[in-house]
Parts: sequence; C-alpha cells; structure tokens
Amino acid sequence: MYRFKLEVLLNQRRHEEEICQKELASCQRILAGEQEKLRHTKRLKRENVLKLQSRQKKDLNVSDILLYLNYIARLSKKIDAQVLGVREAAKQVNRKRSELIGIMKKRKTLEKLKEKDWLAYQKKTLQDERKFMDEVATTRHARKM
Repeated sequence: MYRFKLEVLLNQRRHEEEICQKELASCQRILAGEQEKLRHTKRLKRENVLKLQSRQKKDLNVSDILLYLNYIARLSKKIDAQVLGVREAAKQVNRKRSELIGIMKKRKTLEKLKEKDWLAYQKKTLQDERKFMDEVATTRHARKM
C-alpha cells in the first residue's frame, strides 16, 4: 500500500495556502472599500464645486462662499488621506499575493515530489510482480521436468 512520507507536510501547505487565500480575499475587499470611499469623496467634492460655481452666478453672500470653500478644502484633505489609505491597502494586497505565490510554489513542489514518489512506487510494484511471476513460472517449469 502506497503512503507518501511527506503527506502531513503537504496537507499543512494546503492548509496554509487556503488561509492565505482567505486573507488575500479579505485584503482585496478592504482595498475595494477604500477605493469606493475615495470615489465617493471625489464625487462629493466635484458636486460641491459645481454647486458653488452655479450659485456664484446667482446672488450668493460671502459667508456661504466661505462655507463651500471650507467644505471643499476639507474634502480635498480627506481625499489626500484616502489616497494614502488606498495605497496602503494596495501594498497589503501585493504582500499577501506574494506570500500566496510563495506558499503555492512550496505546495506544488511537494505535489511534484509526491507524483515522482508515486511513479517510483508503481514501477517498483510492477517489478516485484514481474519477479514474482517469473519465480512462479520457473517453479512450474521445474516441476514439469
């Protein structure tokens, strides 16, 4: 009966890969959320700039203009901070992706080793069967004489 001597290690690598895949998916969801926040904030800024421009054409007092300008300035700062958040989330995704690739390479190496070991086992089993059959044939031939 065939038994791969590194099966426990192979199962461990598979488990590590599965965990890393889940962590990568989580990081990708975080990145998507950060990107969505950035898009939303940019859209808010754009809408408020357009509102300010359209209201400037009408009669608008200075305090209202200052309110719009302050709000737009805060949105600009929020956008800058959000850009940094998106970059950090993207770096985390890239780190996890690299980690996953490394784990996958280790698992595939073990799987190739297992396949070679299996083929060697099959070859040895076939040789043993042929040897046994040759002995049986030799014994039968010797009895007939």
